[in-house]
Parts: sequence; C-alpha cells; structure tokens
Amino acid sequence: MPEPAAALWPPVPPSVIERPPERVAGPTPADGWPLAEPMPMGPDTLAALEGLVRALCPAPPAPWSQDLGARVALGARVFLRYLPPVLGRGFFLLVHTGDLAPIWRLRGLYRLRDMERDAADALLQRLSHSRLKLLRLMVMAARAAVLSVYYDQPEVHDAMGYRPLPFIQQRADLRRRLLDGAVPTDADRVGPSVEVTP
Repeated sequence: MPEPAAALWPPVPPSVIERPPERVAGPTPADGWPLAEPMPMGPDTLAALEGLVRALCPAPPAPWSQDLGARVALGARVFLRYLPPVLGRGFFLLVHTGDLAPIWRLRGLYRLRDMERDAADALLQRLSHSRLKLLRLMVMAARAAVLSVYYDQPEVHDAMGYRPLPFIQQRADLRRRLLDGAVPTDADRVGPSVEVTP
C-alpha cells in the first residue's frame, strides 16, 4: 500500500486572493485558492476504489457513465487530502476491505470490483446492516466520501433539477464586496448562525 503524501495543513493561502468573476460559470469560481492534489493511489487501490464507486452510486435511471465514475473517484481522492493523514491511510484499508468483502464473506473467490453492479450494491447493503458496528461504519464512511462527490456533478444536478449557481453567485458577490471593504450583514450569513444573540 503506497504511503499517502502529507497534505499541507493549514492550507497555504495564495499570496493575492483574486476577485471572483462578475458572473460565475461553475461551482468553483476562480479565486486564487488551489485545490488539493488527489491522494496518491497505486493501480490496485485505484481499481478497488472505482469498483466501490460503481457499487455505491445510484443505479440507472440515475445518471451514470464511466466518465462520471472516474470523476467521482478523483473527487473522493481530493476529499481525502483534506482529512488528517491517519484517516487517509484508514480509507486505503477501507477500500481494500470492501473490495475483498466477497471473499471474507464467503461469497466467492472474486473481488467487489469484478461483481455486477447490483450484486455489489446488495453485498454492501448487507454489510451496512451488519451486527458489527465497525462494518456499518466502514460502509457509512465509504458512502459519505463517494456520494458527496456524486451528488455534486453537473449531470446529477440536471437530473434532480438542482440549480446551485444562484447561491454560488451570491457568495461570489459577497466575496467581492468584502474585498472592497464592506462589512458583512446578518443577511449575508448562511445556516443556523443567522440568528446571533449578543
């Protein structure tokens, strides 16, 4: 198992924070902050991760393609770089444990990556209801890493009728105002912090 490279923490900010464009074209406006490099993985770990991605993502008619699966696997690897290194190493173990599940569950001498998608999904569903809490947590962690990336893909947004760009545009507009010296107001807050008591 290759050693994951250590991520920089805290991330090194750009020397100059760029102003977001007047009109954002996608979910990640160019503002000078670099995205982390994907967690390095050897070919066997990457193949195991791609098999796990295929099994965990929703079945058709939900959007699916080889390209979408590759983007989800890449996004999960980027996500891992923002976790403490020990959790990144733990994810390597999780991926291989899931890939070998058909063998240690005595379902056959093949790996999860070699199974049909529906059979692989059914096996992971059974593991998610295991009496062993560790197995349930393993499946939950894999789902969190994979599905958070899957549901952030443009074709999935289109299928759900979800349009995140207006919100992203609002936040980019706020960033420009703050860079110009404006003071944030209560209307600029997001989430439960909107109601702040002194």
